[in-house]
Amino acid sequence: MGWLPDCVFTGEKFEFGVAFFSDAMGRITRFSREPADLAQARRLPGQAALPGLVNTHSHSFHRVLRGRGEHRARGDRPATDPWRQAHDRAAERMTAEGIFDTARMAFMEMLLAGITCVGEFHYLHGNADGAGAGGSAMAREVVRAAHDVGIRIALLNAAWIRGDFGAPAGSAPPAFRSATVADFVRSTETLRTFVAGNYPADEAWVGVGIHHVGGVTVEDIRAIANYGHAQRLRLHAHVGTSAEENARCIAEHGRGPVALLAENGVLDKRFTAVDAIHATDDEAKLLGAARACVCACPTAAQNHGLGAAPVEKFIAAGAAVALGSDTGVQIDLLRDARTIEYGLRTNRPERGALSPDPAVALLHAATVAGARSLGATGGGLEVGRPADFFTINLFEPSIAGADADTLLANIVFALERRAIRDVWIGARQRIANGRHVAHGTIVGRFVELQQRLWSQP
Repeated sequence: MGWLPDCVFTGEKFEFGVAFFSDAMGRITRFSREPADLAQARRLPGQAALPGLVNTHSHSFHRVLRGRGEHRARGDRPATDPWRQAHDRAAERMTAEGIFDTARMAFMEMLLAGITCVGEFHYLHGNADGAGAGGSAMAREVVRAAHDVGIRIALLNAAWIRGDFGAPAGSAPPAFRSATVADFVRSTETLRTFVAGNYPADEAWVGVGIHHVGGVTVEDIRAIANYGHAQRLRLHAHVGTSAEENARCIAEHGRGPVALLAENGVLDKRFTAVDAIHATDDEAKLLGAARACVCACPTAAQNHGLGAAPVEKFIAAGAAVALGSDTGVQIDLLRDARTIEYGLRTNRPERGALSPDPAVALLHAATVAGARSLGATGGGLEVGRPADFFTINLFEPSIAGADADTLLANIVFALERRAIRDVWIGARQRIANGRHVAHGTIVGRFVELQQRLWSQP
C-alpha cells in the first residue's frame, strides 16, 4: 500500500510530492518521487501526513472522572478532595466490563487526536466486589480494549503495596493493592505471558510501574527493579509530583525520590520519571546521567494545580522529555506540547524558550521520545518503522494558509483537533474522516456506564 498526501513530515521538515509505501506487515519500505510510484499511491489531496503521536502516560479509567471534582473543596480539606472522592468511588464501583468500556472510550479519543500508541499506567487491580484484587484480570480488559479499538499499547503494570510513606505493608487501597511485592511480580509475569501469547509483540506489551515511591518499601523497589531488568522491561514511576511527596520521602529515607530510585538500581535508559514537577537540579542530573526519560503531563498538572515540570532542566541534563495525557481531563497531545512552551515563555519572556525551533522539539517529545520511553516501534515515518501516521486537513480554518516554512508551527501551536482526518496504524486505517468504525457503539456504551456509575448516591 502507498499514500501520496500533499506533504509528509519525515523528521525535520515537510516533504512535498513524495509518496511512501508499506509492506504486508505494515512497515514502511520506501519513499519515492518516481512518476510511476506517485501514480500508484493512494492520493490524499489537501492533507499532510505526520508520524502518529505517542501518549506516554495514561490512566484510562480516569476518563469516567472528567468534569467531576472541578469545584473547590469545603473547609480545610485538601484541594484535590472532590476529585479524590470521585476517583475512589469510581474505583470501588468499576467492573471488568466497565473498565473495558471506559478504556475503549479513552483509546478512541486518543485515535481521534492522532495518537497511535499509548503507555497505560495501570493500577486498578481489583473489581467492584473486591474479587481479583492484585490480579491481572482488569489489566487484560484494558489490553483487550486497545486491541478492539486498534491502538498500540504498552501496559505498565503498577505496584502499590502500602498506603504511603511510613505506612505498613498491605495498607494501600484495596482496589489498587498488591499484597506483597512477590505477588505483584507473579501477577505481572502472568500478565506478560498472557499478552505475549495473545497479541503481536509490537501491538501490545507489558512493562512495570511504581505508583509512587511512598507506596512501596526500599526492598520492594529493589525487587521490582531486579525483575524489570531481568526481563528487559520498561519501568515508569510517578516522582516529584508534589513538594509534600519530596519532603515525606526525605523524612523517611534521607533523600528525595529520584535519588532513592537511583540508589536502588532503578535509573537507566529504560526508566521514565512521570511528572517530576519538583525535581531538583541534582535529580535532573541523575536522570540525565542515566539517559532516562521524563514524562511531562502539563494539562493534567494544570488541572490539579500541581505546577509545571522543569523540562528545560531535564533536556539540558541529557534526559529525554515525552508527553502524557495522565488523567485524561483533555486528550490532546499537541495541546500538551504547546502548553510546555507557553509555560516557559511565561517564566522567561521570549519565544523559542525550549529551543530555537520549539515546534520541532515539541513534536519530537510527542513522537520519538515517547516511543523510546515505551519501547515502541513507531515514533517516526522512516523506512523499517510501522506506517503509523495521521493526516490533517490543510484547509481547516485553524491552519489554513500555512506555507512550507510555517506549517509545522501552525500544527503545533494552533491546530484544532477537528482538523485531524485519518489515522493509520500498521497501514490499517483506524480513523476515517474523523470517525472510528465503532464510534457510535463505543460512545453509547460509555454513556450508559456513566449513568450506572453516578446515578446512585
